[in-house]
Amino acid sequence: MFVVVLAVVIMTGPTPSYPYVASRTPSPDDSAVGASASSRAGIAGLTAPEALTRWAADGWRQQRTPGAYEWWHFDAIDAAGNGVVIALYDGFCFHSKYLSEIRRFHWRMHKRDLSGIRGQVLPTFYPAAYVAVFQGGRCAARFFNMYPPGSFKGCTDWPEFQVGPNRVTLRQDGSFGISVRGYPSHITLAGPRHRRDQSVIADLTFVPSFPTVQHSGAFRPDGADGAHHEWIVAAPHGTVTGRVQHLDMRENLMLLDSPINTIGFHDHHVGGSGIGRGMKRFTRGRVLGDDWAVVWNVASGLESGAPACDKILIFQKGAEPIILEHPRTEIRQTRLTKSLVRYPCQMTMHGSDTRGNTVELLLTHRHVMETTPFSVRTSCAMQMRLPGKRQFVGRGMMETNAVHNLTLPIISDVAIRSIVPIEPDDPLWRQ
Repeated sequence: MFVVVLAVVIMTGPTPSYPYVASRTPSPDDSAVGASASSRAGIAGLTAPEALTRWAADGWRQQRTPGAYEWWHFDAIDAAGNGVVIALYDGFCFHSKYLSEIRRFHWRMHKRDLSGIRGQVLPTFYPAAYVAVFQGGRCAARFFNMYPPGSFKGCTDWPEFQVGPNRVTLRQDGSFGISVRGYPSHITLAGPRHRRDQSVIADLTFVPSFPTVQHSGAFRPDGADGAHHEWIVAAPHGTVTGRVQHLDMRENLMLLDSPINTIGFHDHHVGGSGIGRGMKRFTRGRVLGDDWAVVWNVASGLESGAPACDKILIFQKGAEPIILEHPRTEIRQTRLTKSLVRYPCQMTMHGSDTRGNTVELLLTHRHVMETTPFSVRTSCAMQMRLPGKRQFVGRGMMETNAVHNLTLPIISDVAIRSIVPIEPDDPLWRQ
């Protein structure tokens, strides 16, 4: 048995024809997607069955039950705090209206009202994209864009999907091609302001360091209805290159032009019912080194003593992942954002895996990178010692999502007003 001591300091059956499944009327951009899809034949020269074996867990699950959701997350932030975070949703589970519809649906089921299921309680009604651009450790621009119902489409056999003009493509060389663009919004004294005269654009290449999905398991307890909530840590470490831009289209000005060349992270969440039912908040974070990644997750229930799905995951090139299920978690201090999101300032996690590896995770707050009506993102620095083997030092970030806060009317209103709706004939589809 060897011991891991970890200290973290927070600073603010396939077919060759490409099996897309669509659930909407084709958009103006569909022909381009079809053309790029038909040119692919697996990854890194592999056959489609081999690509399926390696990446099937990261493919689209096509959730269609009331309250279900699915999203893919990519981030790439360098040591100077410059970079980008991207999330694409089939069922935007943090939408206040969606959460309200889920509560209404379960109330009707409790009353045995079986008169029918409204479309507004299904994930196809809430396709969305979120992108945040960071400079010097602070959010410089971001967008929440919502697209017409049913406008998400994807591949069920490996990770390739599109929502609006945003797409992720698994290429032949094993990399992910990521292309996103949207209208930003920012907060003013009068509330959120949509900027349709501006656009945020990112075109990136993500090259995974590991050749296959690294971990899959629960990230919160199963719901009262038996629905599962799965966390797929698909590519916890990879090289990300490309460019992020913020444009003023009216004045023809480049407000920000940031090259990306750093280490990145990718994971994937999917659930069969409302993500926030019975839960107070979720906290997850990651720190990336040259050839390793440390990831953690804490799920806090509304009631004390609720089942936990806390985890610590350690990935190293050339070694088996170290997975610690249900470590003991203690939150010693918290702070509150203006939108009432409570996040940890001091937290410890410690436990052992089935192979006798013992890990202790120590977290201390430094500074906030970004806040939204339902979340807060902080940066972090880490030291980790593996006695007799190596020492790990690095920086990363942590995010806390407080879904329960979206039941508060004022916060719910601000959250909805922060979202920019995109119509099918919007020029953004063709940019």
